[in-house]
Amino acid sequence: LDSREVGAIVVSPLAEPTSGASRVRVQAREAGVPVVVATSGDVHQRGGVTWQVLAPTGTIPAGSESPPNDSSVVLLVETGGVRLLLLGDEETGSQRQLVRAWPGLHADVLKVAHHGSARQDERLISGLGARLALVSVGADNDYGHPAPRLLAMLRAAGIPLRRTDRDGDIAVLDRGGLQVQTSK
Repeated sequence: LDSREVGAIVVSPLAEPTSGASRVRVQAREAGVPVVVATSGDVHQRGGVTWQVLAPTGTIPAGSESPPNDSSVVLLVETGGVRLLLLGDEETGSQRQLVRAWPGLHADVLKVAHHGSARQDERLISGLGARLALVSVGADNDYGHPAPRLLAMLRAAGIPLRRTDRDGDIAVLDRGGLQVQTSK
């Protein structure tokens, strides 16, 4: 929150892990920033940016191995005519719910879920029509992310990938077509 103007912190309705949720509430209170629970379908706008909360829907998929991940806040953001889908840490089951809840979902840029884990829904990725995928992942992470399964899905869908472990910070610009600038 340092040196940033923050109007609210939007969180998942599932306050897990409890230690992390508590830490967020304490820091928000100390900064005088309200905490707002995300509600699927909410639309917000500020300046030239519009964002819609697509998930969580309130129903954790049956058999979820990670309810906190499957309760991630998912946003569809539009700015300058470019649509970005930000998937949080959603896993396969909640991604399937997203496809059912939002038929015809389209995004120009996909921020891949859960640092590029293997738990991705192929139907979601192939059906988005994305022109670019981004994976936020640490170099030499212990999980082997991004997973080979995800990389194969992106190749099959013809979606170019940029990843923070190799590219550093990534900026996506629309100058008559998507352009990418990186710090490496």
